[in-house]
Amino acid sequence: MKTIFRLGILMGCLLLVLFSTIGYAPAASSEPLPAAMKATGAQLEEYSINAWVKLPEDHYSDEELEKVVGEVMEQLAVEFKRDEMIHQQRNKNRIVKAEYIRSGDHLVVMAQVVPSPQNSAREEAYLVINMESLTTEYNSMILLQEKINKIVKKIGDSPRISTCLIGWLDGKLMDGESESMLKSAIRAIDGVIVDELQQKQYVSVTGFSSAMQEYLQVGNKKININIAIRYSQYDNRTYVMIGSPIITREY
Repeated sequence: MKTIFRLGILMGCLLLVLFSTIGYAPAASSEPLPAAMKATGAQLEEYSINAWVKLPEDHYSDEELEKVVGEVMEQLAVEFKRDEMIHQQRNKNRIVKAEYIRSGDHLVVMAQVVPSPQNSAREEAYLVINMESLTTEYNSMILLQEKINKIVKKIGDSPRISTCLIGWLDGKLMDGESESMLKSAIRAIDGVIVDELQQKQYVSVTGFSSAMQEYLQVGNKKININIAIRYSQYDNRTYVMIGSPIITREY
């Protein structure tokens, strides 16, 4: 769980930069992701959901940021204390954050104000939701993604949501098995491989599946599935990571 926690707030901020520079279509249901994971033979062990949306107004006081964060935490049915919200300020960046940690679950909701990329004298405000969980249940992930999707859609236009599943197999795969698993996963969701990368430590593919409405437009290519397989000598496991539209954690 510690490995996925590292990205927490960092990935939320990186998504602000990434998705603002390439085309994006709104997220739909995530059932194809479980189908792809099952096709690899790996068991789901962890998942993460990263979402952000631009808030309707540009300027927010700290009290208004607190209100936004509090309302989202309540909609997610999470118990928290408003007086335990964290306030951070660095230069012109202001953040109000609420965090919830329970056995196997780590939720961060934050509202942040940053200088506008077009005009540094002006501000823009965003809501970021990061959820990471240890689980073997697909249903809980699907229901939570749908709930987060509804929340960010209600708050602002064009929400950006990325889901990542993490599973593993014991031991090291034989030569060629990684490539076979990747192709099986892509076939399971009627997808096509757009790009493939092989390194000594891992192999990964990006592709497109019509089974999912969400996608990134990168140049003239559509991408909405990213799968990586990596062997860890440390714990003698072969990790399988499946992300849509991309994997938002290091592998």
